[in-house]
Amino acid sequence: MKYKVCILAAGVGTRMFPLTKKINKSLLPVDFKAVLSHIIEKFDPAVEIVIAVGYLKETIIDYLECAYSDRTFTIVEVDRYTGEGSGPGYSLMQCRRYLDSPFIFFASDTLVLEDIPPPSENWLGVSAVEDSEPYCTAEIFNNRVVGLEDKTINDNENAFIGLAGINAYQVFFDALEKNNEVKAGEFQVSNGFSTLIGCELVPRYFTWHDTGNIEGYTKANEAMSTSDVDFDFSKQDEFLYFVGNNVIKFFADEAIIKNRHERALILGDLCPRISVLKKNFYSYNMVGGEVLYDVIDDGIMEKLLAWLDENLWVKARLNRSQLRAFKLACSDFYYKKTNKRLKQYHERHSLIDEASSINGVNVPSIKELFNFIDWGDLSNGTPSNFHGDLQFDNVLLKNDGNFLLLDWRQDFSGLVDYGDQYYDFAKLNGGMIVSYKLIKQGQFSYLKDEKGNVKIEHNTPEALVTGRDKFISFLNSKGIDMCKVNILTSLIYLNMSPMHNEPFDHFIYNLGKLNLYRSVIESGKLPSSEKMSSLKS
Repeated sequence: MKYKVCILAAGVGTRMFPLTKKINKSLLPVDFKAVLSHIIEKFDPAVEIVIAVGYLKETIIDYLECAYSDRTFTIVEVDRYTGEGSGPGYSLMQCRRYLDSPFIFFASDTLVLEDIPPPSENWLGVSAVEDSEPYCTAEIFNNRVVGLEDKTINDNENAFIGLAGINAYQVFFDALEKNNEVKAGEFQVSNGFSTLIGCELVPRYFTWHDTGNIEGYTKANEAMSTSDVDFDFSKQDEFLYFVGNNVIKFFADEAIIKNRHERALILGDLCPRISVLKKNFYSYNMVGGEVLYDVIDDGIMEKLLAWLDENLWVKARLNRSQLRAFKLACSDFYYKKTNKRLKQYHERHSLIDEASSINGVNVPSIKELFNFIDWGDLSNGTPSNFHGDLQFDNVLLKNDGNFLLLDWRQDFSGLVDYGDQYYDFAKLNGGMIVSYKLIKQGQFSYLKDEKGNVKIEHNTPEALVTGRDKFISFLNSKGIDMCKVNILTSLIYLNMSPMHNEPFDHFIYNLGKLNLYRSVIESGKLPSSEKMSSLKS
């Protein structure tokens, strides 16, 4: 049967703020694929898909170009997607001239597990609900929809889920045009479906996930996840998607995309070649291989360090003016940025920077610890080519035995051409002390008792322990200051704390604070009395 699909993706998605502040709600990822992709891939590529867009329409258009360059979509720009008279009914009427055949109606925040039947008859997608009041519910008798109640308390057990097959499309649209009553400020589609009851409207039952609210979106990710990730390690201003053979990255800050692309050109064959570049997206073809967390051993570690030393950590030759600018960038990156991030973390949880007990160790306040750091020495970095987030999830061992760098950093304190080699050392060090792979599997703990004492625990696989030994030996052979690397590792942990969700933010903050204390002791800057108290650890 020949038919079309209409996806309504024009709405603002206010129930999903702040996630939808910079991206349309239809592009929020569920199991590393946009909700919109889950819908699109329900249908054969030969089926024409009409998509109504409005709020942040460019994010949808750009995503489609990154994800489905081989498919054609009809994009309908809705002029009124917020305010009185907007709503699904209005958006659908805007699409009417493109829907000249039976079609499937699909709300962009609706996910179902089952296959979608064609609109060979008029059918209404429904799912059982406990409370009728938040939904448009269907009264069903003898496998027929005999009535609709829009957001009322009633005895109906099934809600309309924003999915339907419309065979009598002319009858449906004529009814919407004649009865455009606004309910709760929006032009609804229920008037059209009420008319279809006279043409026989049958229910079709689905396993439904409503991704239009935070609770439903969270449950959809939990139910539909195919990975071993138990902990939400994501950020609210960037998303990762896997669509077919495409790896797609979204950043709310378009400057990050621009600089990522520029740095990809600098890194050359060390990273994937970006195939599609948009304002807030870029994509590249997936490369076969395994990330190092899954395969690391002593031999691979030695090979990696030799490869990085030869191909990535190429020192930059700077003139005096460039060197001054570089040292200033290091100072901003390590000192100013860290203080800004710490302020964010403390304000987010209404905390005061003070002395605390972490794993039985009495640790001074971070402000006091900062007094023992030689910030001038930290700012005296080594300019070179760099990755910027060099941890084992971001290094691929390709099927051909070579390495590939993933998810590279877009700049170093605004510098694109070079950064501090020590920052890469600290990132690599941090990812071997803490396995981010195991963090994502929930293998860590953070506890704080009524007295404010903190206990943190995490697992470090033996392969990472021995790999870090190889790494330290490598640094020592190069004359690298390991104490400086450890201090920077601690600052990296502290910087991560406001960027992630609970309880990982508390875990990484306290790990950073504890590690910084031990690193400052190692540097010999702390008074001997404090140094003695640290022996309890």
